Formats: sequence, C-alpha cells, structure tokens
Amino acid sequence: MTEPSTATPHARALPAFLLAGALGFLVDAGGAAALVAAGWSAPAARLPSILAALTLTWALNRRLAFAPAPGGALAEFGRYLLVSAGGAGLNLMVYLMVFAAAPARGPLVAAIAVAAGSVAALAFNYLGYRRFAFAGPLRPPAG
Repeated sequence: MTEPSTATPHARALPAFLLAGALGFLVDAGGAAALVAAGWSAPAARLPSILAALTLTWALNRRLAFAPAPGGALAEFGRYLLVSAGGAGLNLMVYLMVFAAAPARGPLVAAIAVAAGSVAALAFNYLGYRRFAFAGPLRPPAG
C-alpha cells in the first residue's frame, strides 16, 4: 500500500509548467527555423511558430499543471493568450532595461538580458496562468 503524497500541488504544477514551456520553446524555435529555411521571412515565420507553441503549452498546462477552468476551453485559451502576451511584453521590457543599463554591449550582455527577461516572464506567466487563465485548482500531486 502506498502512503499519500505530502507534496503540495505547486510541487507538481511548477515542474509540469516548466516542461510545457521547454517543449513549447522547441516547437517555436523549430517551427520558425523550418519556415525560414522554407523561404519565409524571420518575422513572418514567428507568428505561426508562436501560435503552435502557445497552443501546445496551453494543452500541456491544462492537462499536466492546472485543472481546466470553468467556462469552457475557448474562453480559457483566450485568457491564456492574454497572459502570454503580457509575459512577452514583460520579457521584452526587462530585456531592454537590462541591455540599456549595461555599461557595454555585446553577446554576453544580450544573453544576460534574455535570461533576466525570461525569468521575469516565467514568474508572471505561471502566476497569470494559475490565477487568471485557468483560475481553478491545481492538479493534485501524483502519488
């Protein structure tokens, strides 16, 4: 007989959220690269690759990290896109602030700025998805 899990719902939700994000990144980067290789411009390639990644991460987060929200999948997906847009804006804002504050410019500063923006957006997105997009209970821990 197994003992009940003492892990909090966040102990399961956060790793599932991170996994969904990592897979979404692969879909976004891979899709954009494939479309550019097929002759699309870089900006044009991002729209379908981002939409594919967001659709995947929404489905994975809905299945693995957060319980589906009341009100239906379409409304939930709309809220998910809204939070994602806010996270992208925050990411860009932090990126630009870090880059502007740096005494020198170069690849290392750009990488640090990307990391800072990503961390800010990660926290914003997790809390936004949890409290707004899905707005229901976290999935219980496995066990």
